[in-house]
Formats: sequence, structure tokens, C-alpha cells
Amino acid sequence: MLSSPALLLAARGLALATLAALGFLFASAGMVIQDSRELDVHGVAAIGIHISSAALALALALVLRAWGIKTGVVPAITAVALFGLTFLQALLGSAMTLTFHVSGALVLTVMATWLTVWVFSRQRHNDAPRSLQLRSRYPEGAHS
Repeated sequence: MLSSPALLLAARGLALATLAALGFLFASAGMVIQDSRELDVHGVAAIGIHISSAALALALALVLRAWGIKTGVVPAITAVALFGLTFLQALLGSAMTLTFHVSGALVLTVMATWLTVWVFSRQRHNDAPRSLQLRSRYPEGAHS
């Protein structure tokens, strides 16, 4: 079994990979809409977001299990929802449903960004963000 720091590091990498896939999707989407170029890049990036979001959901579930905390439940559920919504997003990728496809892309971006911020705000197996850890370590006025 992977250690808690290794799982957190993996989740961070996967969160960044998910954002990178979204970046490629946004970059290629404009070309696809303008003159149907870069459809292959858009398709590969779509596969990439399916894979990275699935792996991110798995990593966050394993982090949750390793840490034995309840505050990681919402991010784990959000990651699973992100993974599921990537398939709905792919389903809505035709010209007739383009408005929903673009709106869905924005929702996926917000979810992926929030998950990335959450993963990078955690410290190993401690659930408290770093700023709270420092505050609890130094009583008011003791560090000045």
C-alpha cells in the first residue's frame, strides 16, 4: 500500500494533469469550432481528462482511507462527480448541444480547479491547512 505522502503527491500530480487536459481542450476547442481543425487533439485531450479525473478520484479515495478523516469526503465525491461529468460532457459534444458543452466545460474547470487547490492546501496526513497549523503552533503574540 502506498504511504500517505506518496498518495498526496500522486493526487497533486493528477490534479495538475486534469487541469492540463482541460487546458488542451480549451485550446483545441476554438480551432474545432472555427474550421473543424485539431479534432484529433481535442479527442486525445478528452481521453486524457477521462483518465486523469478517474485516477484523481481513486487517489483522493485512497488518501481519504489512509488519513481516516471525514473532511476529505467532499473532495473525493467531487472528484468522482468530475469523472462522471466528463462523460456527460463528451455526450454533449455535438453541434446541436454546443451551448451545453461549453457550459459543462466551465463547470468541469471550476471543479478541477477547486480540487487542485484543495489537494495543494493539505499537508501529508494532517487535514488542517498549513496556515491553521502555524496558528496552533504559535499562540497569539508568541512569534512576534
